[in-house]
Amino acid sequence: MKQYLRERSTNHERTLCFHHCFHARRSAVSRRCKNRPSPSSTSAVANDNAVQFSSSTSSSSSATTSSPTSSSASAQSSASTNNSSGIWNGASSLLSVVSSCGDIGATLDITSQSGPNGNIYWMNCGVSDSGWNPTYVNINQIIVKDFATALQDSNTPFSACSSYTDKFYEYGQQFGIPPIVIASFAMQESSCDPTTVGGAGEQGLMQLTSDKCTSAPNGDCQDIDYNIKTGTQYFKSLLDDNNGDVLLSIGSYNGWFKGMTYADATAAASTGCCRCQNNLDYLHQFLNGWCQNVNAYSDNLGMYHNLDACPSG
Repeated sequence: MKQYLRERSTNHERTLCFHHCFHARRSAVSRRCKNRPSPSSTSAVANDNAVQFSSSTSSSSSATTSSPTSSSASAQSSASTNNSSGIWNGASSLLSVVSSCGDIGATLDITSQSGPNGNIYWMNCGVSDSGWNPTYVNINQIIVKDFATALQDSNTPFSACSSYTDKFYEYGQQFGIPPIVIASFAMQESSCDPTTVGGAGEQGLMQLTSDKCTSAPNGDCQDIDYNIKTGTQYFKSLLDDNNGDVLLSIGSYNGWFKGMTYADATAAASTGCCRCQNNLDYLHQFLNGWCQNVNAYSDNLGMYHNLDACPSG
């Protein structure tokens, strides 16, 4: 599969609205963007079945050195109970890698700024100064929920995705991607609505751009099987292009690029396309929200909320 993203200059146009950017050359357009619901005062609590996709079911808190290579996980006793600040008890294990950017800051409880896959400052390493340069983490090291088990929770944000469970597992196995990661992209991109059409014509659950629709059956790019398979294959191509770097690849799916600064991400705020900004809370919302069976939007995960000031619609 062809490579669709490449490193861009700071003057590149950004085309995301809580969506990925599939074309570096696409002009900035008004994008479909579902309004985020207001944060709820009582948050859905993800059940305690976090796992590492590599089948390891426990890990220790973070290690910190200057090397970007990964370290092995060690045993973590058990999940903590909900703390007094109204935060969610999201996981029973923590991401454990050797960090190139200080303390990972992973927490069992999912807070507005941290969770089992690290703190938002760590995920966004460099954004506030020299440019985004995340620690290397591979797909087997991230902490995620089992998707089928997550669906059994009455508070799951993935109810709309339940009809596609078999497809998420089928293509997760084929491409080596945790099923809940695929479902999280579908939730982020389309709220798991297969009839969704984006502002630039993106199609279906995974919001495929027209270049990815050329082989769609009968020209139907919203076809469930084709859409999920193609979107998953695209994400796998990002992982391959990035030497397995999952933080860089998830960010790239959403239009981030290595070296991106706060100014780069928010440059569109003062233009006629405010929602063309990069969502600076994206990685935290994705990995510590959706992947933990927590609704990243209704639970208001993040600290930047740089799209909140944009006009709706």
